Amino acid sequence: MRKVGLTGGIASGKSTVSGMFRDIGVPVIDADVIAREVVAPGSRALEAIVDAFGGEILTEEKSLNRARLGEIVFSDPAKKKVLERILHPEIIAEQDRRLRGLEQEGRTPVAVVDAAVMIESGSWKRFDSIVVVDCDESQQIGRLRRRNGMNEKEAIRRVNAQMPLSEKVKYADHVIDNRGSIDDTRKQVEALMELLSGK
Repeated sequence: MRKVGLTGGIASGKSTVSGMFRDIGVPVIDADVIAREVVAPGSRALEAIVDAFGGEILTEEKSLNRARLGEIVFSDPAKKKVLERILHPEIIAEQDRRLRGLEQEGRTPVAVVDAAVMIESGSWKRFDSIVVVDCDESQQIGRLRRRNGMNEKEAIRRVNAQMPLSEKVKYADHVIDNRGSIDDTRKQVEALMELLSGK
């Protein structure tokens, strides 16, 4: 089974591409979903986050207040690194467990792991191929403003808090150019799937 890492930047269209892989029957393991699961109330990761950031990052129900934590880490690179040191090992271990399960089932020639910070965390090295979803920075900012209702300053700050897409592309075995229409992107995904599955 070919293990494919799918990454991109905030509002680059990575989730759209991920959905397209699912639509054509490729199993996709979503790091964001795992990230939510590993910080469930009572989890080891949530305890470590509270130790590092204090009780203010909990809701009244004692679950993680992701919006509050996001405000803290996106405005302080050192705190972002602290959070990543807690979360990345947990998320990567769970991704690998799910990949092993798919491999043992033996029903798919390709499995995709969708993760935003795969390159920054160094976890990209575990994959057979890396796919980067690329677009212009101005598109990222525009999409963030429309999708999240952010003002331009906040959208720029969020984009600038991440590794630039131009850097991520240097790690790519394959690039999906998401500057055009949805149909253009879908055609690229379908062609890439044929290539990855050896058809």
